[in-house]
Amino acid sequence: MNNSKKYLYILRYIFYLAWCRNKARFIKTKLGSFWIGLSTLLMIGSLAFVYSTVLQVPDKRAYICWIGLGILYWNTQASLISDFSTLLMRSRDRLLSTSINVIDVIAEEYFFAIQNLIISILCVLPFLIIIYPKLLFFLFTFKALFGLIIYLILILLNALIFSISGLISADIFQLIPVVLQLSFLMSPILYFKQTLEGKEWIYEYNPLYIPIGIVRGVILNAEQYQYFLLIKISILSLFLTSIFIQTIRKRARQLNLYVDK
Repeated sequence: MNNSKKYLYILRYIFYLAWCRNKARFIKTKLGSFWIGLSTLLMIGSLAFVYSTVLQVPDKRAYICWIGLGILYWNTQASLISDFSTLLMRSRDRLLSTSINVIDVIAEEYFFAIQNLIISILCVLPFLIIIYPKLLFFLFTFKALFGLIIYLILILLNALIFSISGLISADIFQLIPVVLQLSFLMSPILYFKQTLEGKEWIYEYNPLYIPIGIVRGVILNAEQYQYFLLIKISILSLFLTSIFIQTIRKRARQLNLYVDK
């Protein structure tokens, strides 16, 4: 078996492990993994109803679409960051007693998050298209696909940063829920960006909002991103991601969380 086939087989196996985890979570339920998407849909509906009333939004359909996409992509990132912050500590026994390595553990957790995102998209997007039909014209474009790919790279990068921080200090674990909550409330997810006019720095320099801003802005055509800029962002993100993965491997080895195999 050559290297390319070997790596493809490993990726398929890791993806299957992540899928088994998803099935095991809802093994006794009738709807199974679709509870992930339905819970997201319920959250979107509830928050959209409350905040559209509080903020007195004139175009409620556009607002539901805005908040729906924001919550959809935010939940995936927040869940991934929370899981990554304790990932290596939770996986220590597996790393020491089996042939699995750090990269495999990271890939499995990442695939697990992507599968949850796919399930949520299948539940949420049809609802948003019914509410806001214009979304259909922006959704199936190359730029929207490109924005989604950049989003997936950036959330992995953010999760790796928090994972490294957790390895450096156990106190970081306690701060992560607070950071996520504050970042959610201070980012234009539940409200339009125009609300923060004059204070754009609050979200423009927020690394946790940038992935959501890109993917949602591209889909809704709310941001005029040029392809060249998107390509530069994706290349830089991939480069930084590879650096952080190597950093995690070195740090995990120093803490005796795994041995080289």
